[in-house]
Amino acid sequence: MGLLYPRLLAGQAGPLHYSYRHLPISDLTQLAAVSHESAVYVATGGDRISEARLRELRQLVVDLAKNSGFPHESNRELRAAFDVSLAEVLHTEMEIVPAEAASGDVWAFLALVLLPDVAYWRYPAPPGDRVLGTDLTRHVFGRMWWRAQLVRSSDDPEPYAALNILGEAAFDQIYARRRALGNSPHLVKAILRIWNGLDLRGFDERKTLQDFLKRLLRLAPFVLFECLDERSLDAELRAAARESVTALLSTTSLTEDERQAKIAAVFGDSSNAMGG
Repeated sequence: MGLLYPRLLAGQAGPLHYSYRHLPISDLTQLAAVSHESAVYVATGGDRISEARLRELRQLVVDLAKNSGFPHESNRELRAAFDVSLAEVLHTEMEIVPAEAASGDVWAFLALVLLPDVAYWRYPAPPGDRVLGTDLTRHVFGRMWWRAQLVRSSDDPEPYAALNILGEAAFDQIYARRRALGNSPHLVKAILRIWNGLDLRGFDERKTLQDFLKRLLRLAPFVLFECLDERSLDAELRAAARESVTALLSTTSLTEDERQAKIAAVFGDSSNAMGG
């Protein structure tokens, strides 16, 4: 069993966000705490995390943020590096199970009580879903824990290496469809593995990924992705990716030979070059 975290319910989280969203980071640091009078816990499922552990978690995250410029303004590259490091730290240090991590109220506590200064530094004057836990694909902390949960490969020397494959917007496309795709880390890791092997120079990657995922959604009712071994799963996904690339190229003015050469370049083979 994992640890149970305090939950800040919506009735308390909303007013806090309203009062915090324009405060200086230094003021938010003073407001950071390891408890809140309105916080609640679920009754069963593990041991409650101690205040000492919460302080340790806060310090770990603050130290990561400092490496990316906290409490001062940062840039896109530093924020992206912070997110990747944050995902790994949250996933390795929180000792939280997926059922607990699925609660937006847990993440609201982290953003509004334990780490408000880091949350509002990462997303200055953010919309509510970045801190309230109403949408975990958007939450400053929750989205990164779930990203790590879905990509972690325990048999890899660098278990979280796949965190670097897709940016936030692209990964959110996968996360938003996770239930339709079986909520399967096995499948998500395979998607990332196949995607990382494609040479998509000259393509609109966002549009290509959208088409690829739509094809997987159409396959999902008929293919038990979770039951396939790695080689078979990769073959299914690679075929779907090839269909996406072929479909997108069919809308261009390229000749058939040029399209086949382009497909071969994307997949690193010569089987389809110059019409096969």
